[in-house]
Amino acid sequence: MRFVKLISSSHGGYFCKNASNTEMTILGRFLTSDIGNGSSGFKKWGLTNSWGDACSGNLTALEKDKDYILLTDLYSEEKTPTELKMTLQQFVQILTDWEEQVLKLKTKEVIIRYKNDQFVIETKD
Repeated sequence: MRFVKLISSSHGGYFCKNASNTEMTILGRFLTSDIGNGSSGFKKWGLTNSWGDACSGNLTALEKDKDYILLTDLYSEEKTPTELKMTLQQFVQILTDWEEQVLKLKTKEVIIRYKNDQFVIETKD
């Protein structure tokens, strides 16, 4: 099972503690660094063509590929950077869940699991 574990920091944000693979690390870094405290800009980008087919945050490059969103590490040292590929629906859902289950509740620990073709957020205080 693929997962990423995120821990709240003393500075009010989150950091990626560990992950089962590179793809889940990319997701964790995207949520903790690029999204931070609000996902509305990335959500809008995913649902419209307001910024074109590609954009980036601090650590993550995002690209639209038909009905998919591809996330890659901007600073990857791999010859062919690993991509996290998710459907647009999965992308919008993880951003919505991040806002509602993590940012609003300010939980101390977050585990995101990928199972049955869905990203599921579990939180602990």
